[in-house]
Amino acid sequence: MTVIAGLPSLDVYTLSETWALGEALHALWARIGASLGLPPSRWLDDDGRRIYAAVMALSTETDLDHPVAEDAQITADTRMVAVRKPHAIGETVFSADGRPVMTVRLLTSLVRRDTAGSNKKLSKVRTLWQAPDLDAAAVDGWLAQHHAMKDQRLAETAPVLRHEANRLADFNAADLFYFRNFVHLARAAEWKEARGAANPPMAARRDVFFYGNLDDGDEMVARVARDGDACRTELARDDGGFLCLSVSRTQPVTMQVR
Repeated sequence: MTVIAGLPSLDVYTLSETWALGEALHALWARIGASLGLPPSRWLDDDGRRIYAAVMALSTETDLDHPVAEDAQITADTRMVAVRKPHAIGETVFSADGRPVMTVRLLTSLVRRDTAGSNKKLSKVRTLWQAPDLDAAAVDGWLAQHHAMKDQRLAETAPVLRHEANRLADFNAADLFYFRNFVHLARAAEWKEARGAANPPMAARRDVFFYGNLDDGDEMVARVARDGDACRTELARDDGGFLCLSVSRTQPVTMQVR
């Protein structure tokens, strides 16, 4: 993929993390579809229920020392890194005028809803994908980290942001709260918590672990904890249900007033 950088692909400082996440998952779905021999619209279980490649974890690395400006030529190269069915790891490297500026890695799992019309419980589906595994140990390592991060809750930290899930604004065509919108809200909470800083901290590296989804109208809260350049941001349902945790390494940046 090649695009010219403009307002859709940029944020106030550099390449948009939210935009890059969407493009990276779209490209990974295409590669999973090719491996399955089926387009995503035909990923069905034995009972005819839709299957989706849901994101369980992700990481982004951003070169904040070389922010991307308008009119730069952006290229995206995606490869399948590992498969341990029904899980897959994909990597997309975004470059601006030939210089790598952001790398996105995604860990996905093929899932289906347990109950029609509800996003509260998703189950893994192992029967659809028959292709050989690839570097299964890499998948197992990331899954072990995903499990371990469940204990890194910020429940005693006061919320800095509240949000009501809105089906029209927050959900994707799979009728799930879109994974990148969790990251979008984490970024919003981090900015609110640091608002007023002369050189605001942004994530040079971000690792996100997902543990749940939302139904329309569900309330969520965001909590932020900082320790030097380390930042942890938790999103949880208002009733305490764990949704996701972002762990980032930040660095201060100088915003340009355009």
